[in-house]
Amino acid sequence: MQGSDAQPKRTQSYVNEAYRLLLEKPGVEEVLIMNHSGVPVKTSMSRQDALQHACLYDNFREKTQAFLQKLEPPQTLSMLRVRTKLHEVLITPDAKITILVVQNAKDAYMKSLDP
Repeated sequence: MQGSDAQPKRTQSYVNEAYRLLLEKPGVEEVLIMNHSGVPVKTSMSRQDALQHACLYDNFREKTQAFLQKLEPPQTLSMLRVRTKLHEVLITPDAKITILVVQNAKDAYMKSLDP
């Protein structure tokens, strides 16, 4: 019997279903799912863009995790959200896969800031 906090298996069907559900969300422009080694396994990006994003993410994750370890008590990264004027990037890592989503950040607040 599995415990209630057990992680679900990250099978190919799980990855495909997560990918499909994310692409159906309004505002989602790109999805990148990486394995635990940071290798893209499913993406809506070109191969070159996916590899570049995966490499940049890994560097960013390492620096973020180093910062979080200095907090008292030490923390682990569970979700990272970065917003610019045009895009919002959501990153959710776990032990098996990491999901990176790029979505349109335009909303009513941002429209009110445009001249």
